[in-house]
Amino acid sequence: MGLSIVNLSLIMKQFVRIYVLITACLFSSGCSGKKACGEEVPDFKINRIDTELFNYLSKNEPDSVLKADTSFFNVFGEKVIHIGRTDSTGFYERLKKYFSEPALMELYRREQEQFVDIQPLTNEVAYGLNVFLNEFPDIKRPKVYLHVSGLNQNVIVSDEMLSLSADKYLGADYPPYRQFFYDYQRQLMSPDRMAPDYLLGFMMANLPFQGKTDVLLDRMLYEGKLRYILSRLLPDRQDWEYVGYNEAQYTWCADNQKRIWKTVLENQHLFAANYLTTDQYLKDAPHTSFLPVESPGRVGIWLGYRIIASYMKQNPDTGLRELMELTDYQDLLKQSKYKP
Repeated sequence: MGLSIVNLSLIMKQFVRIYVLITACLFSSGCSGKKACGEEVPDFKINRIDTELFNYLSKNEPDSVLKADTSFFNVFGEKVIHIGRTDSTGFYERLKKYFSEPALMELYRREQEQFVDIQPLTNEVAYGLNVFLNEFPDIKRPKVYLHVSGLNQNVIVSDEMLSLSADKYLGADYPPYRQFFYDYQRQLMSPDRMAPDYLLGFMMANLPFQGKTDVLLDRMLYEGKLRYILSRLLPDRQDWEYVGYNEAQYTWCADNQKRIWKTVLENQHLFAANYLTTDQYLKDAPHTSFLPVESPGRVGIWLGYRIIASYMKQNPDTGLRELMELTDYQDLLKQSKYKP
């Protein structure tokens, strides 16, 4: 698989080797302890590289305290904050310099204050990863981290690790966010988006898109597959959370699904090979082009999720791995018997 950094917010889908995932929001309390949602999960922890690095920076600890996580800092330094690898001369001095900016350290302090107890997050990620890896046994279980990037990359995935940038999840109303992000972006930057984004980032990296990137049907059904799998990994969440909506946005789509489907079909957008048109349905935006301003962005992802849910209702014996292997998207749509 190599390295992936998954970006799921400003432009919902970037089909590149390095992915980065941005989104955000309150922890679900449905699963707790070693039992998550009624099932046993393996011993699991999220490694607090954020706290380890903060202590190193604020307490003037020796470089040696970070040596146990050299593999993380190699990826983080080279691919995320672009200061090189740990074996390059002056790496730790450059690391300190990167985080020396006062506004960044204030952001870091806020992150440390907000995420003292991450047990609810740990429980959800543990359960979700366990279900996913049982369904996809060829994928290696990662070492999971929590880090701070300075409003940089969100989700880092490699063959060995999975890490989330916690400073992107301090809440939609966190004042400094207003300087850098629009309202529709900040909606995705609150603590309850952390578990979904961990899992979506891991899925995108390990279950890459197969199909025609410029065809709306292919793209939205791939996105729909991921959200359907997410619904199985986080079964105590609400439907709107799987597609990154709030309840009102999800309700608008449900109330207007005939209008959405009619718009797609009448404009001949479903099968046409037009990347710019396709992207209008999938990208993060104040609303979805071709639809009223009351619509949320990313309606194509919502629609893809509904079609896949309909397919799975019609074909209940289909496993998640088998679902991902279905790449005849026209046949998948036909077999879904989707009726808005």
